[in-house]
Amino acid sequence: MDRTAHCPKCQAPGAEGAEPPDLCCADAPTHWKCEECGKLSEGFAFPYGRCPQCGGRLTLRHDTRAVFSADRAAVNAVRMAFEIELGGRAFYQRAAADCGDEELRALFSRFAVMEGEHMETLRRRYHVDVPEPSPAFRLEVAGIFAHVDHRPDDPDNLFRIAIALEDRAAAFFRTRAATVPSGSGEQRLYLELGAEEREHADLLCAEYKRWLARQPDRREGQAAAAAPAEAARINGAALLLAQADGAQVALVCGEQQLTYAQLRDRVARAAGAWKARGLRPGDRVAIKLPDGIDWVVAFLGTLWAGGVAVAVNPQIPAPEWSYILDEAGFSIILAEHADDTPAPWTSRVILLEPGRREVAAAEPLAPELVDDDTPAFWCHSSGTSGKPKAVVHSHRFAREIERVTRERLGIVAGDRLFATSRLFFSYPQTNSLFAGLKIGATVILDPQWPTAASAAASVERYTPSVFFSVPSLYRNLLHAGLAPALVAAGVRKCVSAGETLPASLREAWRQATGIDMIDGYGASETLVLVLTAMAGDDGLQPSPGVEVHPLDPEAAAAGLPTRLGFRVSTVARGYLDRPAAQAQAFRGDAFCPADLFVHTQGGGWRFAGREDSLVKIRGRWVNLVELEDKLGAGTPGLLEAATVCVPDEDGVDSVVLFYAARPGEHAQVEKVLQERAAALRPHERPRSFHELPALPRTPTGKLLRRKLADAFRNGVAAA
Repeated sequence: MDRTAHCPKCQAPGAEGAEPPDLCCADAPTHWKCEECGKLSEGFAFPYGRCPQCGGRLTLRHDTRAVFSADRAAVNAVRMAFEIELGGRAFYQRAAADCGDEELRALFSRFAVMEGEHMETLRRRYHVDVPEPSPAFRLEVAGIFAHVDHRPDDPDNLFRIAIALEDRAAAFFRTRAATVPSGSGEQRLYLELGAEEREHADLLCAEYKRWLARQPDRREGQAAAAAPAEAARINGAALLLAQADGAQVALVCGEQQLTYAQLRDRVARAAGAWKARGLRPGDRVAIKLPDGIDWVVAFLGTLWAGGVAVAVNPQIPAPEWSYILDEAGFSIILAEHADDTPAPWTSRVILLEPGRREVAAAEPLAPELVDDDTPAFWCHSSGTSGKPKAVVHSHRFAREIERVTRERLGIVAGDRLFATSRLFFSYPQTNSLFAGLKIGATVILDPQWPTAASAAASVERYTPSVFFSVPSLYRNLLHAGLAPALVAAGVRKCVSAGETLPASLREAWRQATGIDMIDGYGASETLVLVLTAMAGDDGLQPSPGVEVHPLDPEAAAAGLPTRLGFRVSTVARGYLDRPAAQAQAFRGDAFCPADLFVHTQGGGWRFAGREDSLVKIRGRWVNLVELEDKLGAGTPGLLEAATVCVPDEDGVDSVVLFYAARPGEHAQVEKVLQERAAALRPHERPRSFHELPALPRTPTGKLLRRKLADAFRNGVAAA
């Protein structure tokens, strides 16, 4: 009987003793399952390592849904991949032969073997012969050496060349992945290769630091190069709490308050309690609590202990909670109850009162010092277009987390900060909690789910000087007649972010309160508000410490919408196990969201919607965000409105409008909307209007446009 392993797709025979046949024709994503913890991982780099969660052995799983593509683009992608890897192997072989340091010879030899194994696996997967390097590739490799003298007997020089080689290869693959068809075989290949090259670069950087630390007699310049590695040993929670006066009130919640000295002590004890439960560096801890002092202590205590904190909406729907549980593999879960947490995670839940007792009885620990890029916490993106993505931030976030808040928003140590959005949302987490603590301000917390009435009551009770909220809640405060009460209670600054701030709403707020609202644009991936607009600014301006560049400079110069790239010290490491999304959103050291902006004459940027809010109707472009403002601005009785693009009976795209009106004012509101629509150009006019009690939004307040489109298709809105 023939026992030769054959590829399950193309039936090509595998080599004798080869790895499982699943490695062949892997145009489909490469999935690895840990035999110990069951975590599923994706990426070509994993076969050379272990499970990223527990270090267990990995088993390959095959996605049989994908279809192998043998078109010319895929063949070219494979050949280029071979040439990149072949050039890397040639360098490491030469470095190992020329280097005089025995340990480094072994290291470079190991990298040469890894590159060779990678090429051999690629050869089996795609059934092609290993090519010789092309002249074009030789020139590409030569460019790496342009600014580094080739000194084969100098280990320091070899390290820098090797790191440059891996960095350049990683950047090349990421760039190529962004230029080929989404979901294609060549894109998946480039994403896998880019992930491996990034892993190689990180490993080389770590080895370089260790090598420098063993060289006490290196010349001054090299000794100085070792200093940053030591300086990078930080702890994000300790940085946030380091500067404030210990007697100053840090947190206020209901009848409770903590000074900075008390908060530092309680955070250190929480770290001791989590360590006593077996928490190891890198273990994940879920904070599934309402806003309050317990939330802050649990979150910062996790960072203090070297763990990874994950804030979770305490009202999260069961399917999303199950998804996050499987994704994160929490060691500890802080929650009010365990009713919605299935086995085996139930045993890891710590309820509020037992948790408080454990923290009070624990011995305070010194903060766990880690490298800058060590993961500190995850925050999940709002998920307006699907399942939430885990955004991974490192301890480096705390170095300049307060800069925008201090320099642009003008917040000082004596301020009292209150944010209506919940702390699992990165906007209040960053701008009120993190920045507020680093500055030494007082942060006001409210466990209630926010409404206009509850927000106004909290302001009256706690008298904040700075108020953070989102446009939808500002609008509700105006409609309820509660806006002037904020000023009467002592609010001097109002900040809006989280969704688009219409100019009409901003002006209505100024007229009602006398306060010029600060408009901000940020993201879970950047934490800080990377763009801000004060009174008199022509559009959103780059915030202090933020570098902004258009992805399409020609479009920007012509006044057309373009995506932007943001470079800032608080940018995330990336997404957890989302290589395709990572390649689209993170380019080099910049974050590039899907939002569109138009450059203003005053050097600012005007938000023009997301890529999915710019639609083509009858061959003409329509910006849904601008259309909503044209129709709804200043309409009496209108609470909110949104437009979506859906096909009509003939399959031709058109616009429909959804709105929410004050009780009893539906007829008048729709009459005004229809009159305004009649004055628009034909391709902009909504073909139908639908009233809803409220528009669907995420827990963080962002509009779920796709749910409106789904409701229309299902006939719900028309009912």
